[in-house]
Amino acid sequence: MDSVTALRWFAAAGVFSFHTKGYFNEIPSLTSLMQIGYEGVPFFFVLSGFVMAWSAKPGGTARQFYWRRFARIWPLLAVTAVVAGLLEKQWYGTPFSFTGLLYTLSFTQAWTTDHFFTVNIVTWTLSVEAFFYLAFPLLYKLLDRCASWCLGLIAVLMTAATAGTRLWPVWHHYPAATERLIFASPLALTPMFVLGICAAVAARRGWRPPVGARVSIALLAGVIALCWAWTRHPHWVSHVVPAPGMFDALFMPIFALTITTVALRDVRSGASLLRRKALVKLGEWSFAFYMCHAIVLRAFSHYGSGASPGVRHDAVVVAIMLVSSVTAAAFLHECVEKPAERRLKRLWTPGRKAAAVPA
Repeated sequence: MDSVTALRWFAAAGVFSFHTKGYFNEIPSLTSLMQIGYEGVPFFFVLSGFVMAWSAKPGGTARQFYWRRFARIWPLLAVTAVVAGLLEKQWYGTPFSFTGLLYTLSFTQAWTTDHFFTVNIVTWTLSVEAFFYLAFPLLYKLLDRCASWCLGLIAVLMTAATAGTRLWPVWHHYPAATERLIFASPLALTPMFVLGICAAVAARRGWRPPVGARVSIALLAGVIALCWAWTRHPHWVSHVVPAPGMFDALFMPIFALTITTVALRDVRSGASLLRRKALVKLGEWSFAFYMCHAIVLRAFSHYGSGASPGVRHDAVVVAIMLVSSVTAAAFLHECVEKPAERRLKRLWTPGRKAAAVPA
């Protein structure tokens, strides 16, 4: 699914834009658009459920599945977490947090209130993903047994549940730590993952969306434009300026539709600009890009390239940071991520057969 791989790059680039929006505070219309880049995070959660269910094969075991996922994400997580922690200590005098590192390496930081953004600020999402991996064999088994109409109902309920977790903190005032658990805990984000599984299971059974990939991408662009306008003019809806993540429930079904239609187009070998080699390669680097870009941004901030009064200067700085992040990602992917994954997978020696689950 080369086109789906390419979509990963656009999601990662969206997160990058979200983290660099402060460089363009003089252009409110642009910062409002860049804030929507946060939606790259829920895109990855929906995509994760879809890809795992789409590629599930009978005959594997839960242990094999867990080991493959561990080999896929843990080595790069460990390297970037240690590097980020050491650089923070060197550059800013921040004490190295062994507790934070332990939470990060054990995929538990998203369950905490005091170490949520510890070490490398993006790794909380890996903690969420790890929970998804843990739950996937059971979730897939249950959802694969559901009737098609039931999958549709579950998809609607998952979207509604996400809307609830986004609106509840707005209606009630909670401490920031409590609000974060309601908003971004693994349990609160699981509906996105479940929606992706539902879409993949339905597609594997022969369900076809009423629109194709081009229309779904156009719909996605339309939702982005709508949310951008909402951010620029919040009084159209309420007096509250939408915070990052407030649009998750709007984007979830569009993400699922786009991923499904793009994947089905690849199955048919239909024409797709997303299968261009450069975009596919960027998609392959997207995980490494996601893991290292915050470190690159901190490096530029430390060496005096923070936001300045000159918009042109800031645009050049952001472009250089983007290129630097892509370069670092290419190195990490080729020299850390892929070799470590291959070696860890070779270590797996099948033992006594456990209950068969999708792999």
